[in-house]
Amino acid sequence: MASFSQIPGLTEDELEYGHQVIKQMNYNSQRITRQISVLPGANFPQCREIWKELENKNASYNQILAFEEWTKLPDATMPLAVQVLRSIKELTHEEVKCLRAFLGISRQKADAVLALIPQIVAMESSGNFAARKMFSVRGITVEQALNNLSLIDTFTDKQAWAYAAFAETRRMGAETVTDALPLFQQLRDDAAWNMRTLIKKDKLNRNAAWRWLISYFAHPVHVQEKQYYRYDGRERTQLLDAFYAAGEELIWKINSLHAVSDEYGMEISSASLQAMSRKELQGLFAKLSQKTKVNYGGHFLAAYKAGKKNTMIRVLRKATTADRTQVSQDLTSANIYTLLAQGSELYDSSFRDILVPILKKRIHKKYQNNLLIFLKATDPNNLLVSSFIVSLAQKGKLTTFFPNKASEQEKILDLVAASAFKDEDTILLFSATFRHLLKVLDPEVRFYLIKKMVLADNGRGSFSKLLTVILQYYLQEYPDLLNASSRQLIQQTVDRNGAVDLNKYLQTPFGEWKEDKRLGSISVFHPDDDGRKSFVSNAQTLLKHGYSMAFSKQYSPYQDASTREMSKRALQRARSGKGLAALFDTMRRNPFAAAFVKKVKGITISHAVYVYANEADQQLLMKRFLQGDDEMFAQRGHSYWRSEQITDPLEKLKENNQITANDLTRRQRFFSLGSCGGVKAYTKLTRMFLGHIDILATIGTGMAIINDPYNRNFFEIVAKTPSSITWEDMAAKSSFIFANGRGQDYLQPGCLTAILHKILDEERMRRDNFSDSLEELSPGAELEQEINAP
Repeated sequence: MASFSQIPGLTEDELEYGHQVIKQMNYNSQRITRQISVLPGANFPQCREIWKELENKNASYNQILAFEEWTKLPDATMPLAVQVLRSIKELTHEEVKCLRAFLGISRQKADAVLALIPQIVAMESSGNFAARKMFSVRGITVEQALNNLSLIDTFTDKQAWAYAAFAETRRMGAETVTDALPLFQQLRDDAAWNMRTLIKKDKLNRNAAWRWLISYFAHPVHVQEKQYYRYDGRERTQLLDAFYAAGEELIWKINSLHAVSDEYGMEISSASLQAMSRKELQGLFAKLSQKTKVNYGGHFLAAYKAGKKNTMIRVLRKATTADRTQVSQDLTSANIYTLLAQGSELYDSSFRDILVPILKKRIHKKYQNNLLIFLKATDPNNLLVSSFIVSLAQKGKLTTFFPNKASEQEKILDLVAASAFKDEDTILLFSATFRHLLKVLDPEVRFYLIKKMVLADNGRGSFSKLLTVILQYYLQEYPDLLNASSRQLIQQTVDRNGAVDLNKYLQTPFGEWKEDKRLGSISVFHPDDDGRKSFVSNAQTLLKHGYSMAFSKQYSPYQDASTREMSKRALQRARSGKGLAALFDTMRRNPFAAAFVKKVKGITISHAVYVYANEADQQLLMKRFLQGDDEMFAQRGHSYWRSEQITDPLEKLKENNQITANDLTRRQRFFSLGSCGGVKAYTKLTRMFLGHIDILATIGTGMAIINDPYNRNFFEIVAKTPSSITWEDMAAKSSFIFANGRGQDYLQPGCLTAILHKILDEERMRRDNFSDSLEELSPGAELEQEINAP
């Protein structure tokens, strides 16, 4: 009120009016009134206009601070304040922060913000962030700042974030931050993100950041490829470290191109694409990389102009598939190497079908097809060699890169040994690829590997036992892969450590399963095109072999009359086998489960099927499975939905005390992982179920031609044969499914990896029981026993 009363020429009525208005104002509006009242040219009509503006929309505290900073400029006036406040009140939080940074630039005029605000409003938030960091650089002028905005406005998100990191490096100057703009404008997104990571991770100063920009990141990929190997070992390691840390963004991008996907990486179904407008389809096409848009743009544009939506969708799919390869090819070999070192983060198809072939081709062309030469040149300090080797082994691709010469094979095995023989977990990964490894090695080199394993045996605990079991297993099951020296060395190791009875780890729970004269399973499919194909092929297989369809009450989340009626009509149409795709779509829109039922040797076999709907319903389904009497859970579709279908709901149920340890251990269950897999997923599930599951999985690509017949025949074999059969017998009876080399990467129950997991679970239980015994025999416990003794 003291400030307001200083406005020249106020009447008594205007003073009283202002007094009443100010009393009703909130704190922010009072601050604005205080500031504008002392501006040159202040008068009552304009003051009232600002009050009216504040009544319509309250200003945020940050907006108030920005306006206050503006009012302190030497030539700020009341007439200009009305216009400036109106503009500031429409700014977002990020835009206000950008404006405040601009107001910090010295020697500017009050009307400069009116030139700035339209530009920052038109920018993406990443551009605002980059502009804010540029405005804060020491020595920048208003003219430079406003001129620079036109280039920042053209930046992609990744370019903007990278430029922001560059602008805030220590000792950054106005000339450097301005000169760098056109260089950042030409950065590929992967190069921009890698540079941002390098700047932040290594806390680079201006000179170092500028040197990396002009010597490496601002160049095309073929120049970067050559330049990388001109750096010394320390600099190459520095880059590798940054590539690895920045890898998450690139992995996300490559993974999301597995299909036409939304911003969350979820595949957009055919039905959803058909429902989109041509403009929406064009928006999806516009997100692809520049080279891909150039290659496919002509066909897509022609289809767009002709109004042929089906052709647009077809071209969009082809372009998306091509873009996945294009994005990967636009990476340096060193960058691909760091992504492969993070194997478990990549979708299996991204790893095996995209990145591995590209790197393999480059090693063949530039490094004489010699992995050792590539590793020595690319990672001279062995920063990621171990992770790279383990990832290749985990994904079943180590042998792809293996050299032919025995001496070079031995050097690779030195790297393998360093990574594979560290602890129980690395041994588990190694076990799944051991046979593939032995097959590609020369006989003498196989002996070299056996020696490495024996030397790694520390004679202690479960680690030593696992190594011994691996050697014993291959001596028993694959003696033809071992020469006389290898067999002799293995036998000496087994004699020293003691042979393990492997037969006890091959026992099956089939007797318990058949007690209720029923065998049951639930298969979960994801609501995408791949899920639809898997659903139809699975259903056709079951119908062809005499199974009838029914409504599954156990796994249908909703039991109302409308759901039953709707499911009845859908099942009726699908019984002929011609309406299965329509049944899938009905189940996707209105969640319910169906069951395929057949009687074999007096035992009722029921295969329930369900289409994933949402997190809550999946938790309910998992709970019903765990607390029910069904024996098999089958996860179908891509591997990246495994968390939604199995692990996430299981963790939530545990976290919310919806299930107990008893629910997990009261019976031995069977899991069929139809998706692409890996040993880490195998191990994680085994531990989540406290060792009470047997698993069919693959370290390669999951295939319907394996999953469909295996899941059907599995229960039928159990029903037809004595309960005393072992997992080895089951493998023999189902071997026709894997004939002619099909599914050679599948891990069946009773295989070496399965045995090793059971041994580890046994060791864990033994340790837990021993710890419990120690607690019981603690001094306090002994005293209590003496007191209570008769």
